[in-house]
Amino acid sequence: MHMDSSATSRTKLCYICEATAGGVRKHLRELIRVFARPEEGFEVHALLGDRGEPGLAQEMEGFRRAGVRVEILTELQRPLRPAQDWRAYGMLKERLGALKPGLVHTHSSKGGFLGRMAAHAAGVPWIIHTPHVFPFQWAAGLKRSFYLALERHAARRCHAIVCVGPGQREEGLRLGLAPEEKFILIPNGVALPEQPAPEAVRRLRSELHVPEEAEVVGMIARLAPQKGVGAFVDAAARVVRARPKAVFVLVGGGPLEHETRARAAAAGLDRDHMKILGHREDAERLYPAFDALVLSSLYEGLPYVLLEAMACGVPVVATDVAGSRDVIADEASGLLARSGDAGDLARNILRILDEPGLRDRLKQGARERVRENFSFERFVEGHRRLYRGEAGNAQPPNTTTQDSPRRHGGTENYFLL
Repeated sequence: MHMDSSATSRTKLCYICEATAGGVRKHLRELIRVFARPEEGFEVHALLGDRGEPGLAQEMEGFRRAGVRVEILTELQRPLRPAQDWRAYGMLKERLGALKPGLVHTHSSKGGFLGRMAAHAAGVPWIIHTPHVFPFQWAAGLKRSFYLALERHAARRCHAIVCVGPGQREEGLRLGLAPEEKFILIPNGVALPEQPAPEAVRRLRSELHVPEEAEVVGMIARLAPQKGVGAFVDAAARVVRARPKAVFVLVGGGPLEHETRARAAAAGLDRDHMKILGHREDAERLYPAFDALVLSSLYEGLPYVLLEAMACGVPVVATDVAGSRDVIADEASGLLARSGDAGDLARNILRILDEPGLRDRLKQGARERVRENFSFERFVEGHRRLYRGEAGNAQPPNTTTQDSPRRHGGTENYFLL
């Protein structure tokens, strides 16, 4: 299916997502921003959930002014609630049936499952899904088996699955989620900024009320179980005992914010040594203030925070999990620590603070790795080729022979595994 961007009539492209926070929101924002441009040849729509994230309403209003048709579906929420999910599915199917898009691109777990089911039921000819993180990655026992079964079921209702990192693709193949030809690797990508002048760094540190002589270690993350924030706090306490000039800055809000503040206090970290800033819309501009950045995640897709810090030339320490491992070449563009091991995190942080030669090598290696493997241009071009049906072996079906749900009266029981 070749979508000619030079055609006078634009292809309707509809994004569906419920997880409008963190890296998923950033990823989706960049796609909308690029493909809403008239020269790309798409009429962009978005059906989104709203988790009450700060700044989302203003961001969506900006897209509306740019011509994007945005609708917030309050029924589209992350928790598993069968009755509400069924209503959300019905609303998505109704909207897509009326819209008749040529392409639907779903994101994240709930939006990805219900969106694929609804798009398939509505007879959408080209359905793409980006999981970001597979839902079974954070589940265990029966819940993991249930989510795995749902993902296999939904994978049969789409034509391509976009993996944001090679580790994610390998996991999908290992678990038999879909045939190999459905998996398309398009890594997240960021632009390389100019290196800031020393005076700009001093101003940033002053804004953060950090002494000029301090050694600043940052973490930017949503304060949720995925990010392993407890290990970050415990590592900070160890580092501060060894390096009293160290200051830790934690940027991000979320359900564990109160618990994280209590844990820092219990670990003996006062406000001079652990600054918990909460959510900030300007988090990206803080990277140059850091001597090192930490990401203590328990699992990842492919984290933007690492790419952004590396692009700024900030040495990074991350836990050795698939998504972060895809970004960091250990000892060359960053350091990897054992997941959940605060002692190993602290040792790696201290190495960066103690060894100027290592710090300089990681700075240079980080920027080079982003430039070569995770550029924003590569990210955009990968999606552009996929949307036009030109990426790898992923091709939309022949709609005359597609096993369309319209043959069964247009109904689809999404609980049927």
